[in-house]
Amino acid sequence: MRKHLTSFIIILSLLMSCFYLTGCQAEQNDFPHLNFSDNSFRHLRQDTEDDVALESDLHEITVALPLSDNTVNLLMKLYYAKTNNLFPEDMTGADIGIEYLEAINTPWIVNTITTTGVGESYENLETLEQDGIVPDIFLASDMNELVNQGLVSSFDSFLSTDESLSSSSIYVEALDALRNDNDHYGLPFYSTVYLLAGSREYLPEDGVPSFNINADDLIDYIGDIPGINSEGNVYVTRFYDADSLIPFLGEDYSESISNMGWSSTTDSYGADPRVSRSCGMWLMDSGEFDTWSAYYPDGLYFTMLPTDRVNATVYPVCLSSSCTDAEFAASFASFICFDKDAQMLLRRLETLRGYFPPISSRGVWDLISTDEQFGAQTMLYEQFMSYALYEVAED
Repeated sequence: MRKHLTSFIIILSLLMSCFYLTGCQAEQNDFPHLNFSDNSFRHLRQDTEDDVALESDLHEITVALPLSDNTVNLLMKLYYAKTNNLFPEDMTGADIGIEYLEAINTPWIVNTITTTGVGESYENLETLEQDGIVPDIFLASDMNELVNQGLVSSFDSFLSTDESLSSSSIYVEALDALRNDNDHYGLPFYSTVYLLAGSREYLPEDGVPSFNINADDLIDYIGDIPGINSEGNVYVTRFYDADSLIPFLGEDYSESISNMGWSSTTDSYGADPRVSRSCGMWLMDSGEFDTWSAYYPDGLYFTMLPTDRVNATVYPVCLSSSCTDAEFAASFASFICFDKDAQMLLRRLETLRGYFPPISSRGVWDLISTDEQFGAQTMLYEQFMSYALYEVAED
């Protein structure tokens, strides 16, 4: 019995060894062969490319403009919306909902520095750099100096295919004024015009002059400004600094006013007659409208210079030579300057009284003309801006 049991155990052990060996052989032979097809690699490469494309869409720039942080951020959201077909077709920059723009999340970051209306000077940029801040695009107060200092780059290589530059609405003369050595180092952000301002306290008997007064009538009008105030104890400077007219009307014209004793740069106390409010008329930049209007309690009147063409100063947006994302920064600069919806949104959000747009689009000028204080004058200047004489702003 024990012998049979022993034999059975031996046989069973042999059988189990066979099964084990057979199973191992079967498992080894049946191990699945993994075929990595070309399609699999193609999908893997595509996913990687998508990641890279997404990464390249992350932009961050710093801008220095005479605009609030909110306005700049909304302009960036508008830029994103129009770039990605998120802008409603039945809307414009004049009526698109601010809430709609605020709700747009973009992968683009814009840091803002609010600058003055005349922009950043070389000294200002040096100070910002010492504080570790270098704007990528900025309003420049003296573009040519910055070009000479090597602080700005030409826009031409970035915008050669930009469709907005071929738009018929662009004031080409303003853009051409921003050339230096045949390259465009600035894009026109806005422009101001020279005009004559007068105090209503010292109006001649005939009242306010025609807005398009001619040169001879202007001299007669200056002579009719009262020489003293209504109380008879303040001498009025009829025209402040006749020499300021030389670049526009010539030296002879300026001397004819001075020789009559109507012009001075000081009042009877040695002060600036414009500041002492004892000045009848002076040459003014339209960007100074709010400053002087608020200073004269009796109000001001305005008239154009009696010249064949309007004389304007254009203030450029420049591209920093140290910008690391120059293509994107240049594209955004072009958008805020030349896109009509961007210009309309900008005019909705900011009071830029006396600062004229770089494009002739109807909707933009319509918004400007609604201004209660300077809208009427703006409408008159609109017809002259396409052939104005533009000069680039200087410190």
